[in-house]
Amino acid sequence: MVEKLKHLLAYALINLVRAGWGGLASIVSIAVSFVIIGIFLLLIQHFSALVTEWKEQLQVSVFLDDQITPLQLDMLRRRIENEAAVRTFTFTTKEEALASFRRELKGQESLLEGLGDNPLPASYQLKIREGYQSPEALKGLSAFLSRLEGVEDIQYGQEWVERIARVAQLIRLLGAIIGSVLTLGSAMIVSNTIRLAVYTRAQEIEIMRLVGATKAYIRAPFLVEGMLQGSLGAGLALGVLFAAYRFVAPTFNVASPLFSTAAGQGFLESSMMAGLVGGGAVIGALGSALAVSRFLKL
Repeated sequence: MVEKLKHLLAYALINLVRAGWGGLASIVSIAVSFVIIGIFLLLIQHFSALVTEWKEQLQVSVFLDDQITPLQLDMLRRRIENEAAVRTFTFTTKEEALASFRRELKGQESLLEGLGDNPLPASYQLKIREGYQSPEALKGLSAFLSRLEGVEDIQYGQEWVERIARVAQLIRLLGAIIGSVLTLGSAMIVSNTIRLAVYTRAQEIEIMRLVGATKAYIRAPFLVEGMLQGSLGAGLALGVLFAAYRFVAPTFNVASPLFSTAAGQGFLESSMMAGLVGGGAVIGALGSALAVSRFLKL
């Protein structure tokens, strides 16, 4: 079996070399498609990193009524403690809130002179578990908390949560559509290239048919050749992308702290790179299968 695979691989390599510029053009065309797919994967990966970073900082602020009683405060703490959506929480007294506000003013504390009574409320700051960070879940949690005794107001940046969720959904949708179109295009490129190779070896294939070779036996070398073209094209695309990323990333890191946060993820994850090369091989095999099947039906 191993020897047979080695023979098929060697035969496919020879045919690929024989294809010359045609084979090279096919590999480059596949590489161009995979560069675009890779760019979208990078964008999605980095955007996901930004969203994850933002979600880590997401918190729900529960502002308390100044007239809340110790008993109500204790009951509220127990309700928050037992809430499944809450990962951790902290309590800020009115005095701590005012001291924090003074620090944020940074040299303009005189603005608070003559303020009289402390107007800032005590509050709970809730960190939310990952599975409860959707706009719907946060809206439900906010509605639940607002009905509890002693709660004056709830804030969690509802507009930002909904906006980011919509953008994330749009990027995933665009990635799926563009990825599907480019994948189909790559398969057609391989199919057309292999079809040309099949026609140039028509006599050879006809002889194989006459001596009793099965369709599977005839098809196998072309499938391996298509897989080679696809995986080489995807590998070339990864090399180009990596070089471009190493060149561009330092510039954007300096220009934008936001990009720097996202770029902390580095280049594509190893599973994505393996998926791209594997995807290239599968697309190449599909394109070859399509071309050879059409020829064998003639």
